[in-house]
Amino acid sequence: MKAGYMQEAQVRSVWKKVRDVLSKEMSEVSFKTWIDPMVPLFGDDKTFILSVPDDFSYSYVMPYQPLIANSFSQVLARSIDVQIQVSGSGELLDAMRNMSGSAASQSGAPISFPGISGDSEIVYSQLNPQYSFDSFVVGSGNRFAHAACVAVAEKLGGRNYNPLFLYGGSGLGKTHLMHAIGNYVTRKRKEKKVIYVQCEQFVNEFIAAIKETSYDEFRDKYRSADLLLIDDIQFIEGKEQMQIEFFHTFNALHESGKHIVMTCDKPPQSLASLEERLRTRFSSGLIVDIQPPDYETRYAILQKRAQQNAVQVPEEVLDYIASNIATNIRELDGAFNTVLAYSLLSGALDLEVAVSALKDIILPRPEKTITAQLIMEVVARYYNITVSEILSNRRSKDIIVPRQVAMYLCRYVINMTFPKIGEVFGGKDHTTVIHACNKVSTDLSSSQPDLIADVEEIKKRLSG
Repeated sequence: MKAGYMQEAQVRSVWKKVRDVLSKEMSEVSFKTWIDPMVPLFGDDKTFILSVPDDFSYSYVMPYQPLIANSFSQVLARSIDVQIQVSGSGELLDAMRNMSGSAASQSGAPISFPGISGDSEIVYSQLNPQYSFDSFVVGSGNRFAHAACVAVAEKLGGRNYNPLFLYGGSGLGKTHLMHAIGNYVTRKRKEKKVIYVQCEQFVNEFIAAIKETSYDEFRDKYRSADLLLIDDIQFIEGKEQMQIEFFHTFNALHESGKHIVMTCDKPPQSLASLEERLRTRFSSGLIVDIQPPDYETRYAILQKRAQQNAVQVPEEVLDYIASNIATNIRELDGAFNTVLAYSLLSGALDLEVAVSALKDIILPRPEKTITAQLIMEVVARYYNITVSEILSNRRSKDIIVPRQVAMYLCRYVINMTFPKIGEVFGGKDHTTVIHACNKVSTDLSSSQPDLIADVEEIKKRLSG
């Protein structure tokens, strides 16, 4: 080591010792929520740089900055400038460039940073280590996309699925899958050059290369990649010179068997202002649509987030968030983080806290029209069975009770007639419906606590 520059192992060792100090100074929940996700990137005699996953985390970590700096002073026995930046932000990139230039000039050798893959050209195209295949929740809307990305990562270099074109709305997991591919390849195939870049950054680099007459550098950087991951390719629309450059880059990579993965907010054929020759190349591999997550996937994502944050979240809170935040995963994560932050301030984590935390996010909805179909869906979800099983002729207790409860609610919540209930429940005789409703009424009158709790909770979900 020269001039006080820390090697990767030293950076990680110092951060581990600092974390040990912090763990004794903070509550377990706060430590796991805000400190655990931080990544150490650089250290020398004067400076230590840490990254946090997003702006939300940054806003909650910064109040702990003095405590973090003090913990570094305890470990290193001297004061040090502790910088905290958002992963992938311009501020972080500027800080890393400054540190890279300073450390390189002192040591006489190029500096590589822990947690950032590749050579000096791709130091600033950092992959988020939290985005992996293991942390991605697979559901009906993204199952094929996940499988395709795993196949690309495992069989890099083959012509299958090349290029891979992922498209879908904002916040559905496209970027997560792209980072997961990059992280997998950099871990398993260290000899491969992986470049991840957002299309806007790609365009800006191209413009800068023209201004600074460094076009050859720009071309060599991207055309030497073994795997090019380019996010939000739709930003190339309407930029004629950029499309020409990307056309040649695409050809150079594809013809040499290198892999290209792109994400977009729409399919290639909908990129109206894209050159036809690029549109056909984008369509020449595998095009995969990612759909918004269904309720079950949203609930599973929230369970995963709770597990990652090592917090116990009541089922009713998870259900409240999953039922009301249905647009995309990014909003789902934001709602979960908001509830978690409120719980740290209030000292409790329950439905009342969740409703209060999300009052400006989840707006009051117009009164819901309750139908027999909705009742069956809510009852089926509550009892962890399917609507098909409710409509079936199965006579096991785990099916009969939900069926009877659903019939009872159709009768006494939306005032359906007995024959009509029998009709929508798969052609059951009206006497069967009468028996079911009477059975539930009798059991409720006899104060069976489990059934009373079940019916009340289902009514709450129907009206919520």
